[in-house]
Amino acid sequence: ITISTFYLGGEGMHLKEISPGKTPKEIKKLISSHYKCALDEVRLVCNGIEVSGKATDKPLALLRFPNNNKDLSLLFVHETRYRFKLDPKHKGKHLILSSDGLTVSIPRHSGDQTVRGDQKLTKGKLYWDVHIDRSSNGRINVGVCVEGHSLTSYVGQSKFGWAYYGNNGKREHAGGSEKYGPTYGSGDTVRVMCDMDLRTLSFCKNGLYLGTAFHNIPACVYPAITLYTTGDRVSLRRFGTF
Repeated sequence: ITISTFYLGGEGMHLKEISPGKTPKEIKKLISSHYKCALDEVRLVCNGIEVSGKATDKPLALLRFPNNNKDLSLLFVHETRYRFKLDPKHKGKHLILSSDGLTVSIPRHSGDQTVRGDQKLTKGKLYWDVHIDRSSNGRINVGVCVEGHSLTSYVGQSKFGWAYYGNNGKREHAGGSEKYGPTYGSGDTVRVMCDMDLRTLSFCKNGLYLGTAFHNIPACVYPAITLYTTGDRVSLRRFGTF
């Protein structure tokens, strides 16, 4: 069995425990354990066909795939291999981060407070979900920024940031704003879709794709979030590629 991983070109992977007698379900558990990732974040593609449903309970040797007479090629797709956390070294001083670095809150009003992710994005098609745990008025900006962005200004207020604003649904950059999508607030999930190959930034609200918000973003950006109102809190949820 030829085994490879896939993410921005992929890399080889060798697990002696994987054999034709193993079921896809067993193989996914092995991969999940080896890469320390959630089981539901692992997908398997055998000879170009993704394995799902009842087929995951049958040994690989008994499954039918295209070119079954040739060596079986197993593609492992782990969509969240490059997850990030919120960076305690790059946050407004009045923001509070959870111990796991996935949740940020603002306990008292102190103007705009921004936090960025701890990893820069330079290639690939990446997404991350921002769940609005609590917001009284939607004064939250979700997007990306570059080096030099102030931690006491909102993402999109200067030329260093690009964002989707919850209070009015507009896209914001360099102090300007334009109509873009619906407002968002408590209970909503905003998906940020950053295509670093095409240099575009798009968003979804609760699974609804809103279209491309920005073109020609810089070649190196950081995920970024701004909170403003006392008691507001958001959390990073699912990460992946598209």
